[in-house]
Amino acid sequence: MRAPATSPPDVPIGTELLRLALPAILTGLLGTAVFLADRLMLARYDEAALASMQVQGPLLWSITSVFMASCVGTVALVARSVGAGDAIRAQAVARAALRLAATLGLGVAVVGVALLDPIVALFGPDDAGLRALSSDYLVITFAALPATFVAAAASMILGGKGDTRTPLAAGLLANLSNIAINAVLIYGHDLGPIEIPPLGVRGAAIGTAVAFVLEAAFLLRVLGHREHALCTAGWWRPRVAAVDRAARRDIVGLSVPAVAERVLVHAGFLAYAKAIATLGATAMAANQALVTVESICFMCADGFGVAAATVMGQSLGRGEPARAQAGGRIACGLAMATITGCGLVVWATGAWTLPVFVPPGTDGSALVSTATEVLPLLALAQPGMSASIVLAMGLRGAGDTRSPLWAAIVGGLVLRVALAWGLVLGFDLGLVGIWWASTIDWSVRALWLWTVFRRGRWTTLRV
Repeated sequence: MRAPATSPPDVPIGTELLRLALPAILTGLLGTAVFLADRLMLARYDEAALASMQVQGPLLWSITSVFMASCVGTVALVARSVGAGDAIRAQAVARAALRLAATLGLGVAVVGVALLDPIVALFGPDDAGLRALSSDYLVITFAALPATFVAAAASMILGGKGDTRTPLAAGLLANLSNIAINAVLIYGHDLGPIEIPPLGVRGAAIGTAVAFVLEAAFLLRVLGHREHALCTAGWWRPRVAAVDRAARRDIVGLSVPAVAERVLVHAGFLAYAKAIATLGATAMAANQALVTVESICFMCADGFGVAAATVMGQSLGRGEPARAQAGGRIACGLAMATITGCGLVVWATGAWTLPVFVPPGTDGSALVSTATEVLPLLALAQPGMSASIVLAMGLRGAGDTRSPLWAAIVGGLVLRVALAWGLVLGFDLGLVGIWWASTIDWSVRALWLWTVFRRGRWTTLRV
């Protein structure tokens, strides 16, 4: 069996990183644009609809992030197998990853729908109207989690191989379908004899769910082709071969520290989000506007992280630790320069972008004023955030899932939560205090992970 294709080792590292990063960045932006479209369209619908996203946004991001951690081993194992030319193992890892994704997605969906009311009560504000909107959105998106998880796993499988263009095409399909469905269902529309009433938050949730189902179907069709280097045909069958069971054990073994990291960090993140909910609907809506515009920076960092993980993993699979170190270092530098520039642009253009989140015909001066105060901190956070994300993803791709765990516990769980509640309640800094907490967290994590990266012990790990 022919080995999966990989980039020749003599390709300049910078060229290879950009080849991988640019499609991954666009894919991430398209994925974020699904939720960006929800927020923008709901913002034009009414402020309460946008404010409700402060509940479901962090919750769904936390759930998805924890799941993505369960697939961290997938990237490392696929990249190492591709680098070593081991096609049989690479395909077994891909099949095992899809099975885990579908199983976990179904399990989380069932639990989420069953515990919907307690979840919304725990993380939502003391406002019955906002809680009802959150419930309407979550029950639909929970039901679509199996497809969401499978789509994410398929993208990671392809990324480990070095294919970031196919996930880009799938993301484009998902994004266009989401916007089209949102436009019809959020505001209502007359389609000839059929009159569709405005569904608001429910319409946005339906658009999101359908988008991820289409994305999963597209990626599964690509991976299921018999001629594909990572062919996953038959991944859904209940009986699996010994090589598939071994791949599953390897994925789980590598992913346990990453899952622990995500669970702990996002427990802290939800406590952090709860601190935002205490500030009221205007601050919640302002924070959602800020998070939405910042997501452009965040997804760029993810794209460079995908490139770093692939180059570092494949280089170690070929026995080239020096190239792996150079790849991580260059990816981190490119990300910091690019994303810091993006943060400065977001700050400079705030006067034009923030009013977009104000419903027509309403006074949004309070929302815009609250968000404007935070824009300098948004820009200040970008160097630490970009370095943290790229270094963490690169180390995981190389097989080191423990170092990002400890960095995230100290920064994301301890510092961020303690500072957020202390600055909000103790110093009455409001949303500014919230963003100071996240900025300090990212800076501490970046320093921690850079120290680990420079020591180079990760280059000797066996996976």
